[in-house]
Amino acid sequence: MAARDTARITRAAAFALIAANSLGWFTGAHAEELNQLAIGTAAPAFSALGADGRRHTLSDYADRLVVLEWTSPICPFTALKYKSDSMQALQRYAASQRVVWLSVSTAAADRAGYLTAAMARARVAKTHAKITAFLFDRDGSIGREYGAKTTPSFFIIDRRGTLAYQGAMDDDIFDDSGRAHDYVRSALEDLLAGQPVKVPQTQPQGCGIEY
Repeated sequence: MAARDTARITRAAAFALIAANSLGWFTGAHAEELNQLAIGTAAPAFSALGADGRRHTLSDYADRLVVLEWTSPICPFTALKYKSDSMQALQRYAASQRVVWLSVSTAAADRAGYLTAAMARARVAKTHAKITAFLFDRDGSIGREYGAKTTPSFFIIDRRGTLAYQGAMDDDIFDDSGRAHDYVRSALEDLLAGQPVKVPQTQPQGCGIEY
């Protein structure tokens, strides 16, 4: 076995252990509480306080493409996407196309991943995230409506307000192969070209959301 493959397996085992001990892989423990959205159905409306002190609603971004990114400051899988700059590169692409990008944190004050507004702003600045707003979903109501299970995970809402994509960012959870297929960017490219999303749903993997 090649050294790179051995290192990758070791890394996978280490990250699985971290996820299990901290947030855990999503195991379906909260499945009964989560909505199951179908592609092509209306995206649930929401209103959420942002780290900028403003209240943001989905209707604020009517007639725009909207990306919802569920995120966590303590999930190692999310951290990898930001450390490699692949998340920020995707955000920069979205911004260049006038796509709305909303990062969502679902962690109440008693959870390990809890962020105050100041902490969220500092995290955005430190990671050089290129986002429209950072939103708080501390009671988990938005996550449950969308059926969000893991961080990172993504939902794309088209200009008609319907769900066009849900799932993972790409097909490389460890983001170190250099050959990952970016599902979110591909979905955005399809929508920007006026085409249906070729792969509208994938399986997100990562840390269980802190409901």
